[in-house]
Amino acid sequence: MSINKAALYTANKILTPLRNEINQKTLEATYKAQKKYGFEIGTGEHATWNNEADAFKHAYMQWYMTWNHGETFAKIAGDYHETEGKETIPGENNMDYWNNKIGRELAKDMLEMKKKKDWDLLGKEYFEEYAAKIIVEKMRKGELITHPSDPRRFENMDKELINPTNRVFTENEIKKMGKNVPQYVLDNSMNDYFDGKGMPTIENLNKRVRNNELIYVDNYTRADGTKVNGYYRKK
Repeated sequence: MSINKAALYTANKILTPLRNEINQKTLEATYKAQKKYGFEIGTGEHATWNNEADAFKHAYMQWYMTWNHGETFAKIAGDYHETEGKETIPGENNMDYWNNKIGRELAKDMLEMKKKKDWDLLGKEYFEEYAAKIIVEKMRKGELITHPSDPRRFENMDKELINPTNRVFTENEIKKMGKNVPQYVLDNSMNDYFDGKGMPTIENLNKRVRNNELIYVDNYTRADGTKVNGYYRKK
């Protein structure tokens, strides 16, 4: 991973006053969520270190920064933090980069939802509670990394989080299945046709990959041994 440390240092120095405020806000949110949802937490100075509380903390902090200050600021601050200290246990930085991205992506999703829903009358506490709830749900589904020993790698994150049932099959693949086409195949492939996205031909699906609507995976084996290949929905 290529990181411009000089640029990160300069930007972080400028933004330091905000950083302390955000750190405090994140810790308060972590302890509050832990009491409500009961996820793993330690004690003392290691309460939020290499455990579920740590995963929540990183995801929530990056959500909070992205939601309030934008994705660029959040990523700069998050990346700089990972360059400050030495990784004491192999996999710690990988864990943090992974959970940081989960938080940023959640904020981006919520900002898109905010455009489509009448959320303007809702206070900031609503959004903070909602974000905490979704982060815990993602953690329960295994989407966060909760310990450095997790074999999944940040650089393969998009492929590791693919749900095999989100595969989009081509028109020819569907024809070869005959009459017993699984429902998820129809949902992922044919519903798009009725939504006006065209038949799922290779040309059509490649276009959607270029438009960042789908992910194409060429014979990848995930850390859990699951093999994925073909076109997949991102969510």
